[in-house]
Amino acid sequence: MTLRPFLLPALAVAQLFAQADDPPFPPHRVIGNIYYVGSTNLASFLITTERGHILINSSYERTVPLIEASVEKLGFHFRDIHILLDSHAHGDHVAGNPLVKQLTGRP
Repeated sequence: MTLRPFLLPALAVAQLFAQADDPPFPPHRVIGNIYYVGSTNLASFLITTERGHILINSSYERTVPLIEASVEKLGFHFRDIHILLDSHAHGDHVAGNPLVKQLTGRP
């Protein structure tokens, strides 16, 4: 008997449990114009500029409101994000991209 048919569902369930326990982390300045705006387990960074801001990693779609709240708590406007970058193409870093694009009005 092979375990292969059970592997994918088991991984999906494990990922759901990992997503469920991801509390907010206080947003803060890292250095200069770079700020941490992610959750406890998923790193997202805001780079502020006079010509618009850059968000690195949108995390999961459910994390986007947390990121938005962190950006606003720091005194910046989420709609001023003009560039969205991803550190790499895993769902926990990019799944929120469509929602960030929708909320910021950026293509």
